[in-house]
Amino acid sequence: MKLNILKLSSKIIISFLIGFALAIILLKFFDLFQKKDYPAISTVSFSYNTAVSKASPAVVNIFSEQLINERKYRQTENIDSIFGKKRNQIKTSLGSGVVFSSDGYILTNQHVIGDKNLNIIVELSDGRILDAKIIGIDKGTDLAVLRVDLGNKAFPSIEIEDSDTVKIGDVVLAIGNPYGLGQSVSMGIISATGREYDNPYSNYLQTDASINKGNSGGALIDTNGRLVGINTIIRSTSGGSEGVGLAIPSSVALNVISDLIQYGEVKRGWLGFSINQVDLLENSQLVVSEVVQDSPASNSGMTKDDLILSINGQQASYENLFKTFARSKPGDLVFIDVLRNRETLKLKLISGDQN
Repeated sequence: MKLNILKLSSKIIISFLIGFALAIILLKFFDLFQKKDYPAISTVSFSYNTAVSKASPAVVNIFSEQLINERKYRQTENIDSIFGKKRNQIKTSLGSGVVFSSDGYILTNQHVIGDKNLNIIVELSDGRILDAKIIGIDKGTDLAVLRVDLGNKAFPSIEIEDSDTVKIGDVVLAIGNPYGLGQSVSMGIISATGREYDNPYSNYLQTDASINKGNSGGALIDTNGRLVGINTIIRSTSGGSEGVGLAIPSSVALNVISDLIQYGEVKRGWLGFSINQVDLLENSQLVVSEVVQDSPASNSGMTKDDLILSINGQQASYENLFKTFARSKPGDLVFIDVLRNRETLKLKLISGDQN
């Protein structure tokens, strides 16, 4: 009996000692863990320096001299009439541009360089100043391609992202030369996509990143430092940024670039029909309001009041229609399903030459 009690007592003591040892080990482990230099959540900061460092060398400042006609007015003392005399003046403008090719091709806005250009100077991010040559302009999208020459040296160029993948709420950064201050960066989000404004090719990305005078032609990049748009327009009552900036999507720019380099102008397709704006705004429907005689639309059998159901196999939307319209080239096939008198019809349009 005494032997059993001793054995039981021994087991209890051994178990106690083992448990005590484990407790000490665990306490020391937690003590070491707590002493490690882990930053508090409140001290963690987010930076977009990597994205900016990647993209900013490809963003340049552009200075241009444009010839403009101005009417000089004088008023006589006795006659309440105004007589005008035209004279030429030189206007200096500033803006930004983006190097998209290592051999010196630069994308910018057409309004940055103007219609009658006397001189265009490009300042690289490293301070070098070069004369630029106009390769081509497209007033429809307000884009222009320039080129500068560095001999055998390569230019830092930007990586281009497909803007069709951009979503509302994505963080973006605007890089440019606001008010001639030099390269600056502002941050915001994509506020909207597919914005229309002032021309039939408008399909802008809207952002609240600060865009001011001088930012035109600069880069709108994602957090990976890739180009998603060319900053172009601000909607403002004061002339400064009020949180509504518009950028040309990179997908549109890419479509324009190749034509400008190859032809000096953009070769666009022509479909020959228009959409009822009232139905579009009130019902989000694409109802044909007019079909031009002898146009690709007319030749396909499209008629007024047709309701467009799909475009190239995708659900009909104004954004999809715009992309098809803006990106089509002469000779391209466009497949459209329409609803007419409760019957679905399949139409095949062969895009014509708009130029």
